[in-house]
Amino acid sequence: MKEIPTISNEQDRLKALESYSIMDTLPEREYDAITQLASYICGTPIALVSLLDKDRQWFKSSVGLEVEETARDISFCQFTILQDEVYEVNNALENKLFAKNPLVTGNPDIRFYAGAPLKDAEGFNLGSLCVIDTIPRILKEEQRKALKLLADQVVLLLQLRKRNVDLYTTQKEFQNFIELSKDLVCIANVDGKFHKVNPAFTDVLGYSKEELEGVPFVNFIHPDDLEKTFIEVEKLSMGDKTISFENRYRCKDGEYIVLSWNTSPDPVTGNLYCIARDMTVEKQRENEILDVTADLTAILNASEFSMIATELDGTIKEFNRGAEILLGYKAEEIVGKTSPAIFHILDEVIKRSEDLSIELGEMLEPGFGTFVIKACRSGIADVNEWTYKRKDGSTFPVQLSVTPIKSVAGDVTGYLGIAKDITKEKEAELNLINSNNLLDESQSIAKTGSWKFDLSTKELVWSKGNYKIFEFEELPPNKLFDAYRKLLRPETVIRLDKAIAKSVASGKNFEFLTNIEFPDNRVKYILTLGQLIKNEFGEVIAAQGSTQDITEKKLVEQNLINSNTLLDESQSIAKIGSWKFDLATNDLIWSKGHYRIFELEETSSDKLFEAYRATIFPADLQILDKIKGDKDFSTEYRILLPDGRIKYISEVGQPFKNEKGETIGLKGSIQDITEKKVAEQKIVSSNTLLDESQRIAKIGSWRFNSITKDLLLSKGHSTIFELDDVAADKLYGAYRNRIHPDDLVLLDKLDENVIKTGEDYSTVYRILFPDDRIKYISEIGRPFKDKKGDIVGLQGSVQDITEKTLAELKIQEKSKEVNDIRAALDESAIVTVTDHKGVITFVNENFCSISKYEEKELIGKYHYVDNPEYQLNKFIKNIWTTIANGNVWKGDIKNRARDGSYYWVNSTIVPFLDDKGKPYQYIAISSDITQQKLAKENLDNVLVDLEKKNRELDQFAYVVSHDLKAPLRAINNLSEWIVEDMPEMPTMVSDNFGLLRGRVQRMENLINGVLDYSRIGRTKIATEEVDLKLMLHQIGETLVPKKGFEISITENFPVITAANILLYQVFSNIISNAVKYNDKPHGIIECRYESLPNFHEFTIADNGPGIAEEYHVKVFKVFQTIEARDKKESTGIGLSIVQKIIEEKGGSIKIKSKENEGASFIFTLPK
Repeated sequence: MKEIPTISNEQDRLKALESYSIMDTLPEREYDAITQLASYICGTPIALVSLLDKDRQWFKSSVGLEVEETARDISFCQFTILQDEVYEVNNALENKLFAKNPLVTGNPDIRFYAGAPLKDAEGFNLGSLCVIDTIPRILKEEQRKALKLLADQVVLLLQLRKRNVDLYTTQKEFQNFIELSKDLVCIANVDGKFHKVNPAFTDVLGYSKEELEGVPFVNFIHPDDLEKTFIEVEKLSMGDKTISFENRYRCKDGEYIVLSWNTSPDPVTGNLYCIARDMTVEKQRENEILDVTADLTAILNASEFSMIATELDGTIKEFNRGAEILLGYKAEEIVGKTSPAIFHILDEVIKRSEDLSIELGEMLEPGFGTFVIKACRSGIADVNEWTYKRKDGSTFPVQLSVTPIKSVAGDVTGYLGIAKDITKEKEAELNLINSNNLLDESQSIAKTGSWKFDLSTKELVWSKGNYKIFEFEELPPNKLFDAYRKLLRPETVIRLDKAIAKSVASGKNFEFLTNIEFPDNRVKYILTLGQLIKNEFGEVIAAQGSTQDITEKKLVEQNLINSNTLLDESQSIAKIGSWKFDLATNDLIWSKGHYRIFELEETSSDKLFEAYRATIFPADLQILDKIKGDKDFSTEYRILLPDGRIKYISEVGQPFKNEKGETIGLKGSIQDITEKKVAEQKIVSSNTLLDESQRIAKIGSWRFNSITKDLLLSKGHSTIFELDDVAADKLYGAYRNRIHPDDLVLLDKLDENVIKTGEDYSTVYRILFPDDRIKYISEIGRPFKDKKGDIVGLQGSVQDITEKTLAELKIQEKSKEVNDIRAALDESAIVTVTDHKGVITFVNENFCSISKYEEKELIGKYHYVDNPEYQLNKFIKNIWTTIANGNVWKGDIKNRARDGSYYWVNSTIVPFLDDKGKPYQYIAISSDITQQKLAKENLDNVLVDLEKKNRELDQFAYVVSHDLKAPLRAINNLSEWIVEDMPEMPTMVSDNFGLLRGRVQRMENLINGVLDYSRIGRTKIATEEVDLKLMLHQIGETLVPKKGFEISITENFPVITAANILLYQVFSNIISNAVKYNDKPHGIIECRYESLPNFHEFTIADNGPGIAEEYHVKVFKVFQTIEARDKKESTGIGLSIVQKIIEEKGGSIKIKSKENEGASFIFTLPK
């Protein structure tokens, strides 16, 4: 990046730019009109309004350029803001600063640049108005001046925008202040009526605004308060202000409330600007305080607690009856004479002082401050246990609460100590500790525990036995429930919840068995028994019960089951079975393994022998029939299964005898040797298959004699190395020539090490072909020895792993790319990942930041489980339906953060599909659009408010028109009657009456002009096709006198779609002025048209007196005229109406004129 030119006041300049709130705003036609005009004046295809931020230049308006911004360090405008005048680069290729600039060497191929700095009122150059061309050029002086003038217009637009934003913000803040005020704010009048009231009136009194506005306020005042209210209103009418005047007002429900008024009168209008506050509660509190004060002393003396009040220095000023009873002192012995220190044991006070010194980080000497320092600093009660000493020297434990006593102003004036004798509580606490210890010991021995669970607060309490079973550190009740559930597997939690819900519904006790796996892979089996606890209304409010560690019992049961199945499993694995045969009865018994091998259903022993023989391959039955039962035997035979498959069976057997030594049966075992037999058959064809398989698998084998240097390669090896045609005596040399030079040294060292150590090896190397192709080879090898045991060579195998290696390199490259993309997403977007059930498995920092949750609070939770606005509604169902079907969902979602606030995100949710096309996880990539949503909501509110104000303005305009025109018509009629009744009046008087009627007519025209001006842009007028040439001819015939005037209209005026009446008013006002102010014997008016790229341009020129340059802007302002109205009759509104119509339609108007040289009015309208 190139270094940006240094600006001494750069930080101040950037702050000035920020104050205009212009960066990254939407396009505005006022700025676009200026860039269009700059492009037109300078004859360049590109014109920009460029504003320079810290690292970029952003285009508020652009013509001929599609991008919105570029980096500042390559911008031309960074040099313009260093200037006071237009900065011009005639040919960028010949300029050392820009010849290698990417904007010159590449798109948009800048050759020419000229920029005028945008200097604001404080002297900061915010950016530039610049024009750009792709060919070299030089601006004329007039073009440079025009560019500077247009830049000044841009600055004026920026300043106007800033003032409008500041004004709107101030008005909005004041309006919100009034609307949101809890105080009652209104405008009344000395005539006794409410004119305007704020919403607080409705909240406090209960009346609607319509029931209050325009109604006498005395209608709501308590009859007893009317007289003093009238007196106060009389003072206001004299100009006096009202401060804290109180009276009572009737609410809509008939109740009266006390209001305190502060009022400021306006002597001119008689308006009263009032603020009132509801003092009803304060008045009630004053009365309550009086009642409470009267009862306080009685309460203190009736209490069984010791209550002692002190001054700031510790001197006792109150000592109640409870204190006298507990401590043995009379109040008169204590009050005003001593501090509470006499009731305390010194060692306790010293110990407490030392603890507080550590806690507060400052040295605290033992004394009165030890009791009150924490209460004084926190402003709340400080509760501790102490030992009190009675007057007779005996001691007892108390719980002492020390509270600061404050005045109405909030100042601490003393301290109140309330002590309770807790001797009985301490005895009960000791007994409880002993009981709990006994319970914990018994539960530990029995491996049991007890628990209690509050269904409403989710607080869980465990005995120590329970903690020992679950191997937990003790936790507070409000945290134990969550910790316990996290220990369980998700499916176990679901079963537990169902068991509790079923118990609550049925009212019956419940039993729950689960197994818990610990981090060291130990498993415990835990039996939980529970019963419900109900309140006095029969509602289930809690549950309690016991747990027992039954792991040892479970293990014994499991071992028994395992022992019964171990034999069957081992036989299944080994594919063996056992049998027993009775020679006398032909009863045959098989193990399950035997049945599995023969693939027969278990059957009775008397029928099994027949089924067994039916399974034997017919040709092999004779083998079995030849077996003699008097000695051990071993044989092999085949069985034929119903589907035609054949199994090979190896069987061994031996006779078993009765107590007489007689052979009564046989027993033995069988083994399924089908795989072995098949393998033996496959060995026959293995040599042929070896070469083929090596070729397919791209593997080969080799053997090397290190003594003779003979090298033997399999066909697969030769194919990989492409050495098929090499003679045996040259093979070793050709093989070494194939090894990549950088890897040959490595292989030689491996060979030496293997021969030396006898160790196997594995390595990867490259082979290089004459055409520069490279293959990657994986090789494993081991030494072989001669008859003496000496290592004489190596042997092993190779595999061509080129495709795998290249794929791995590609994967590494893609993996880095994926990681880079993920890192970029984490930086710029809000990312969440859930499984197919919607359980969160990943969130990035942006998600935690906007949702205000920590990562550990989110992982494992359902995405919308804590958002009641979306839970189970149609919106969320639609999302899940879409993504569950494998489709991407995009849209805006309103979420609730951890603190209850809401935020909006624009989300894209993408399902990840498995091989079956089913989603196995979802990733949501979102962006924060909260501010955009709030901005849209505010904009909608502003538009509604604006529409209301427009209607009020129309109504006001109608009233003004009617009320002002009526007296004017009366004056005009009266003057006409007087002239008619006095035909012989003096000439001067008659002229004055004529002048009066002229002024009346001008006043009426002025009113009509003001109304026309106010309606422009607020009344929607239908558009139609307008023949401008025909319209101008009609206006010329109507307004231009035939004698002494000449009007010409060019033939190229088009037919356009527009509001006919507005165009007629624009042309007629300009032409009317050209006629009215023409001072030549022969007046000339020319109407011309030119088609611009995006605009129609119209010119109305005359040969009149012209308009001096200082009036070129003034003439468009309301009520502004150049000549006195005594010389030329004019309202001063006509050109204001023209300008407003044109600008409302997105066009612009300007004057080209010099004094005594005629005037040209040039205006544009969008096509």
